[in-house]
Amino acid sequence: MKILFLGQIGPGQTSLMRMRAFERLGHTVRGVHTTEPWTRASWLERQMQRRLQRGSVVDEINRSVLKRAREFRPNLVWAEKQEFLRVETIEELRKLDARSVHFTPDPYFSLDWKRTRLMDGAIRAFDALVYCKSYEREQYEVLRKPLVYMPLGYCDKIHRPLPSNDARWNCEVGFLGGWEPRREHLLHAVAATCVDVKICGAYWEFLRDGRWTLRRHIILRQLAGREKFDFHRDDLLARSWQGGEVYEDDYARALTGSKIGLGFLRKAWPDQHTTRTFEIPACGSLLLADRTNEHQEFFEEGKEAEFFASCEELLDKVRFYCSNEAARKRVAEGGYRRCVEGAYAYVHRLRTALDVLGEWA
Repeated sequence: MKILFLGQIGPGQTSLMRMRAFERLGHTVRGVHTTEPWTRASWLERQMQRRLQRGSVVDEINRSVLKRAREFRPNLVWAEKQEFLRVETIEELRKLDARSVHFTPDPYFSLDWKRTRLMDGAIRAFDALVYCKSYEREQYEVLRKPLVYMPLGYCDKIHRPLPSNDARWNCEVGFLGGWEPRREHLLHAVAATCVDVKICGAYWEFLRDGRWTLRRHIILRQLAGREKFDFHRDDLLARSWQGGEVYEDDYARALTGSKIGLGFLRKAWPDQHTTRTFEIPACGSLLLADRTNEHQEFFEEGKEAEFFASCEELLDKVRFYCSNEAARKRVAEGGYRRCVEGAYAYVHRLRTALDVLGEWA
């Protein structure tokens, strides 16, 4: 099958991983990097066009999709998180005899700032919808489109055990992800137990200087949701923070090098699992995550992963596994096996999704 893949397909992005998974399944795939035009616009142009949802960048996105579709003549258009795709563009794709499917790895209906007026209209024009947030099922059902529930997963070509002798990647407890008030509180509590904690991710830098800026305030206010926060220094976490996001092999090295990988969910929206749910055990680390129904369905607690429901329980399990290497290794190995045997990789997730979609063809 010929698949036209629309998404953020830059290095390290999960969309690129899923696009390559389609290729591994034997399909002929062409990609359109639909977020790239934004990088060539000025800050003011980006702000204005995102707010108005019109302008030269939005025009270019839609024009490039149609140009590539007319050249490639795909059987299927797989669109990921396309906030600026117009209804007219999807209708033109249908005239080329291409079925269209939309998927977003993020919550859509639950967060106003994740939505656009263009997407609210366009989502109804797709032939089928694939979603990964179980708590949004009812909103998707209202659209009366064929639905496929596809949990998130991991890329088995990237997220695999990758030991390193570089001290940058090795620690007792590691967290890869962005700032949030609850995450800050829990990580401070873990670091205060004197275990070696390392953090890689965005928007933690304010803890080094405690300085308020308008840009920081806007971003952190959005990430915090309804939680209260203030600007302050935290020398303990400032020492733990290794810098911003890491990708590909460095991402795998950071997860592999963490004896315990923390799988914090966000409080701002009701996720039950994330990509790290699978990436951490796939890299050979022990997954220690929020206790949710979905986490407990994916992994058996105490044998394939560990979960917590309070700061006290989190600290108890950190202390136990940091001082009991044999037990830690046994659970980590169980989680790795479950990832492989449970077919949690993107290549397996997408094969299943295409099989279901094929039933409606």
